[in-house]
Amino acid sequence: MTEIRQYLLRYAICGVAIWAAVGAASAEPLRIGFLTDMNGPSAIDDGPGSITAARMAIADFGGSVLGRPIELLTGDHHNKPDIGLATAKEWYTVDGVDAIMDVNNSAVALGIQNLTRELNKVFLITGASSSLLTGKACTANSVQWLTDTYSLSRAAVMPTIADGGKSFYFLTVDYAFGHALEQDSTSVLKANGGTMVGASRHPYGTSDYSAYLVQAQASGAQVLVFANSGQDMENAVKQAREFGLQMRLVPLLMLIMDVHSVGLDAMHGTRFADVFYWDLNDVTRAWSKRFFDAEQHMPTALQVDAYRGMLHYLQAIKAAGTTEAQAVVRQMKKDPIKDVLGDGGTIREDGRVIRDMHYFEVKSAAESRYPWDYYRLIRDIPAALIYRPLSESECPLVEK
Repeated sequence: MTEIRQYLLRYAICGVAIWAAVGAASAEPLRIGFLTDMNGPSAIDDGPGSITAARMAIADFGGSVLGRPIELLTGDHHNKPDIGLATAKEWYTVDGVDAIMDVNNSAVALGIQNLTRELNKVFLITGASSSLLTGKACTANSVQWLTDTYSLSRAAVMPTIADGGKSFYFLTVDYAFGHALEQDSTSVLKANGGTMVGASRHPYGTSDYSAYLVQAQASGAQVLVFANSGQDMENAVKQAREFGLQMRLVPLLMLIMDVHSVGLDAMHGTRFADVFYWDLNDVTRAWSKRFFDAEQHMPTALQVDAYRGMLHYLQAIKAAGTTEAQAVVRQMKKDPIKDVLGDGGTIREDGRVIRDMHYFEVKSAAESRYPWDYYRLIRDIPAALIYRPLSESECPLVEK
């Protein structure tokens, strides 16, 4: 009789385990939409590589949360607000997506941020840099990882002034992103004893910068600031070297793939700020090797943020015990950002991720000792010096 009872007990336990496994497998997935630039100018710095990083985070987390498998949908916004917004609306209302992340175009991101608030979903902004996203347009449903125009400007301009650069000329891409970079940088200059000698504005996608470089050199400024990014910045820096421009070159937004694309011969000596470099320490090297094995290049800050943003979101769902959007975002703000990369900072009440940055100089080819050995760390920049103070915030969530 005892043997029969033991047999029945084992059978019951096995049955419960089987039904639990079946239940988990049949549970409605937690769907996250990854909307990015798949083939355009930002694809190599973000795009498919960031999707790989997000998938790494899902795998490291274990593939499910609250008994629900995690499913990643991917899409291309083509850098067009109407396409991005239509995709986001379909994901939210038809496909049951709980959160959208990346969106590496500020115009697209601002539209999706508003839609996310209206539908009470979550927006993980790992690819857009407009300071409006945590300013006037902030919501209780979003978190911004990527450094914004305010912090990018301060992190690059203040160390340049401290190193003796006093007079500045700006080469600015002629749309909202470039205008914001120039405006924020000008404010930093005035507050720290620098002067703006002049500026030239160029169309997005310019191929010939010779006329702008002549104007920059004629200005007599010590520093040429590139208030642009991607291929615009790459082409402008390359042509400045070819032109023999005798000015310090300071890109406000530069990523490791920009250096890799142009080469150390043209990029050496440029100084810039970033939140991540693969070769900073043993921890960053170990994670970056995993990424390299999948993508065959070292990660950019955007790709690292895709990993950290995804993982922190999933950790918050687990800790909150719910997927309800604002409850999850509150949990994300409550918990420090920590993962296999170590301390990743904190999230402020306006949704801004706060963390230190690093001020780098690009090495010469002679200084580079092994593949992807591109940067020399000059100094760390404390977060307290970089981000817009809450006392100056226009975010309606911030209590003055």
